[in-house]
Amino acid sequence: MTDSPQWTTTACRSCGKPVVFAITDKGKEMPLDAEPSDDGTLKLYRFGSGEVRCSVVKPDHLRYGRKDLRKSHFASCPEAKKWRKR
Repeated sequence: MTDSPQWTTTACRSCGKPVVFAITDKGKEMPLDAEPSDDGTLKLYRFGSGEVRCSVVKPDHLRYGRKDLRKSHFASCPEAKKWRKR
């Protein structure tokens, strides 16, 4: 596990790339790519207790050219299918 200036990262157990685990608005844990992405739609933030959370950014806000958004690691990991819950 490593710490970036803002987010603690860990290596994906399948592909080894760095990910940040965050809690979604629905209370589920989800891995996000550690690095921001031009086509990312998820913002990371800290909840009052310091918990790392993520929220989907509405499409009309994406046009402002945000550079801090991330993608779900399920969208980029070559081994994502084996981790999906059935």
